Amino acid sequence: MIRIMIKKVSILILVIGTVLAQSPDELFNSAQASLDAGNIAEAEAGFNAALAADPTFAPAYLGLASVAIRKGDLKEAGSKLKEAIESEPENQEYRDEFEKMNELNTLMSRGNRSMKNGDADQAFESFRVAYEKFPDYPESVFNMGLTHFRKKEFTDAVEYFHKTLEIYPDHKTASAAIRNVAKNYFNNGNQSYKRGDLEGALASYNDVLKVDESFFQAHYQIGVIQSKMGDKNAAVISYEKALAVNPKFYKGFFALGLAKSSINDKDGAIAALESAIDIYPGYDKAYGAMGDIYISAKNYEKAKQVLTMSITVNPNYSKGYASLGVVYSEEQDWEQAVSNLEMAVGLNDRDAMSFFRLAGAQNTLGNCDGAKSAARSSTELKQRFGGAWFELGVAEWCGGKGNKTAALNAFERARNDRTWRKMAEYEMDKVKNPQKYEN
Repeated sequence: MIRIMIKKVSILILVIGTVLAQSPDELFNSAQASLDAGNIAEAEAGFNAALAADPTFAPAYLGLASVAIRKGDLKEAGSKLKEAIESEPENQEYRDEFEKMNELNTLMSRGNRSMKNGDADQAFESFRVAYEKFPDYPESVFNMGLTHFRKKEFTDAVEYFHKTLEIYPDHKTASAAIRNVAKNYFNNGNQSYKRGDLEGALASYNDVLKVDESFFQAHYQIGVIQSKMGDKNAAVISYEKALAVNPKFYKGFFALGLAKSSINDKDGAIAALESAIDIYPGYDKAYGAMGDIYISAKNYEKAKQVLTMSITVNPNYSKGYASLGVVYSEEQDWEQAVSNLEMAVGLNDRDAMSFFRLAGAQNTLGNCDGAKSAARSSTELKQRFGGAWFELGVAEWCGGKGNKTAALNAFERARNDRTWRKMAEYEMDKVKNPQKYEN
């Protein structure tokens, strides 16, 4: 540590020695070259170094005035010009520059007054003249952009905001203005999305990126739309672009995981979902999505691990219980299946598929009343789903101890669903002709 400090002090001494060894003219010329190259901070330091070498060196004050103009500070520019005049009262150039400064002030005041009075065209004209006469003054360009912005002419506004940044890269207001334009396009996209106008939303989100490529939410929303349109590969790319800008965007990793899962990149999906959880350890949906991937791969032990985590971080996460019910059903652990499915429908009474699975598990256990209740709830929520009517038929018949008519009616409804037709017809035959199936 001491060695590092000694090294830094040595470098500082060397730099100071170098500056002191240079003449004010040399320092000024170097600073002017920096200013011409757009290195404003470096130029400012150079002009101040020239004044440190000679406090009466008037050109350095002129240089600092130019720096102040680049930074949009007319007051500071005027102050430095006054110091230049005081250092060389006979130099007409400095007086001319001061008069020009007054002219610039007048033009800007006129433009701001017109803007305040709602006369955007007159304001723009004043700012335009100011820009033509003083191309290094960023505020005139910025205000030209601002007049376009207030007229909702966003393309033109952004052009001037970018020009402002070319003059003065650290112009925070111009950067914020560009961001505001991007937000405006983004909000338009959101409105179109809410209306179901996916093409319109996509166009607006792309407009956002034309203005600000780093607007990660636009990349994300484009991915959402691409996914809805069925272009999962494009969605993956869009989500990855969003995450390249904001690596802490856990919802982006979640969406990426779902998209990768849909194109059968299971390993990539798991990795993305794990990243989401690393950022947000309480992300129940990410655990749930991982569980579904493991279920599809028939890795039930791993599925149970992550799904148990999903309901640990959120005991009210109905989807976690529902998926655990699927796992236990696949393992034929019917009591555990019933327990988890009852939790699922208790937390979400609109979950038709969990009611259906609960009915199936109850039928397997011989709990006909429980099966009937669950199956009826499923049919109420999803009236054309043959599976729910099938389970209701099984429960109504209850192994030959139940209501024959009710069972046949339920199986008849199940027949209307092509997927369940053969199974329903088989059960109907068993009800109508039980002797055929006696051992």
